[in-house]
Amino acid sequence: MKKYLLLLMLLACTSVWAQDVVRDSAAVADTSDTEENVIGGRPQRSNVQSKANVLGAPVYYNLDGSVRTPGGHRGNPRGEYVRPRHHWRNTLDSRFNSYFCEVEGMLGTGDVAIGMNFTYLPNRWGVYGSLMTGMLHDYASLGPALRLSDFDDPCDWHLYGGIMMGDGVGGEVGMRIASPRHDGAFGWCSGSMGMAFLDGESYITFGLSLELTALVALSLLLL
Repeated sequence: MKKYLLLLMLLACTSVWAQDVVRDSAAVADTSDTEENVIGGRPQRSNVQSKANVLGAPVYYNLDGSVRTPGGHRGNPRGEYVRPRHHWRNTLDSRFNSYFCEVEGMLGTGDVAIGMNFTYLPNRWGVYGSLMTGMLHDYASLGPALRLSDFDDPCDWHLYGGIMMGDGVGGEVGMRIASPRHDGAFGWCSGSMGMAFLDGESYITFGLSLELTALVALSLLLL
């Protein structure tokens, strides 16, 4: 009988000791925030959210998606926010015009002509063409156009060149400078100059946008 009582007491003590060990382990895991990889332990609270502005100044956006620049009122009398010059949303078509139309003239020892040229340049590459009527022949040209300017450049520079037909078949190459985009996609202020080669003759070509042509014509009338 004593053996059975001792055995029961030993089992009871073992059970109580085991429960105490489990309870103590759980208490340590619950109260320790520095323990890592402990089953049942309390997860640590990340301090990433408490670090504000890790990469730089806060960025605020307008309704159109443009970024509000800090201190936008400086140098801007009306206090309007503008998108920074270096921004991923900035594209060439948002900075420069896409359509250009000029009154073009051609001058050389072989002939004198006047007409129009048109350029479509939506981004980096585009196309240009011209039609001119001369004293001896009519002329037409067609070819690619390349924008040389990047978004941060103050002016819009183009390079164009192509095949010209008139008194035989030849070519034309030239350069244009235009103002940045203001309202709409049509460029009202631009000028171009180039060279044309036809049937062994060389010609100078030049063009002015419609706005500049009107100003020149008005100035000549007032003289």
